[in-house]
Amino acid sequence: MRVSILGAGAMGAALTVPYSEKNDVILWGTEYDTAILEKITKGEEHPRIGVKVAAREILYPDELEKALDSDIILIGVSTEGVMGVFRKIEKYVDSQILITIAKGFIEKDEVLTIPEAIWDEREDLRGKIVAVTGPSIAREVAMRLPTHVTYSCTSHETLDVIKNSLETHFYRIETSTDIIGCEVGSALKNVYSIAISWIRGIESRKHVTMNNLKGIIVSMALREISRIVVAKGGKWESVYGFTGIGDLIATFRGGRNGMFGELLGKGYDVKSALRELEEKGVGVIEGYVNASRAYRLAEELDREKKLKLEDLKLLNGINDVLYHDENAEEVIDALF
Repeated sequence: MRVSILGAGAMGAALTVPYSEKNDVILWGTEYDTAILEKITKGEEHPRIGVKVAAREILYPDELEKALDSDIILIGVSTEGVMGVFRKIEKYVDSQILITIAKGFIEKDEVLTIPEAIWDEREDLRGKIVAVTGPSIAREVAMRLPTHVTYSCTSHETLDVIKNSLETHFYRIETSTDIIGCEVGSALKNVYSIAISWIRGIESRKHVTMNNLKGIIVSMALREISRIVVAKGGKWESVYGFTGIGDLIATFRGGRNGMFGELLGKGYDVKSALRELEEKGVGVIEGYVNASRAYRLAEELDREKKLKLEDLKLLNGINDVLYHDENAEEVIDALF
C-alpha cells in the first residue's frame, strides 16, 4: 500500500516508523514544518522526537499534489489545521481511506467532532474516514515501544484494510465502529488530563504526595467524560478502553496537556504556562484549544436536555481556571 502522511510534526513523523514496515510511506510537510523538513531531508533526527523518520520520500509544502497519489492519506496536523488541509486535498479524495489523528472539536453552527465536520462537507466519505485514538506518545511510537491504539470508522471493510495494512508487532490496532464515542472521549481526555495534572504541580510546589486526590479527580473525569460521550451518541464502553482511560493515563503522565496542567498547578497563570511551553518547543496544547469547545458542547447538550451542565463540576472548574483566571489549587479544594 502507498501511505501519505500530511504533516511533519511529532506524531506525523513518528507514524512513518510503524507504517513503513508494510507500506511505501511519503511524508509531506506544511509551511510550518519547513525547518523540520530541512533537517530530516539531511538525514538528521526529527527535532521534536529525537528519532529519524522512516519515510521513503519527504515532500515540501509546494509538492502537496504529488503526495496525494496514495491508497491511504493521513492528516497529521492539529485540530486547528485539519479542515484547512482537508479543503486543499478534497478534490483529490475519492476512493482513498482518509485518517485523522487530531483529537479535538470543530466549531461550525454546532460543536462537531472532526469526522462529523468532514462528513458535513463530504457525506460520501462517511465510510472512508478513520479516526485514531488511544495512548500514543509520539516519541514512544517512533522508538518502536509498545503502543496499542483504536482506529474507528463506520465501515467494517475499511477497518479491515487499516488493520491489515498498518498494524505491526509493536504498534497494535484495535478497531471500533463507535467513531463518535471514540472521538468525543479522546478530545475530552485532553481537556480533563490538564486538571489531573494540576495535582502533580501542587505536589511539586508543596513537596507532598497526593495519590488519593489523583484517584478522586481521575474518577470524576471518567464519570463526566462518559456522560458527555453517551449524551453525544457514543458508547460509554469506549471511555473505559484505550481511547479513554488508556489515553488519559498516557497524556497526564507524559503528554503536552499534562505538562501544561502541571505548570498551572505550580501556580503559573495560563499565559505564562503557554509561553514557557512554547519556548521549550512543545507543540499545540490540544486540551487548552478545545476546552472552550468542550464546554460549549456541554451547554448544547444541556439545552437539549441530554445532560445537566451543573453535574459536570470538574469541567466547570477547568473552564474557570483556563478562561476566568481562577487558581487551580483553589478550584481543586472547592471540588473536594
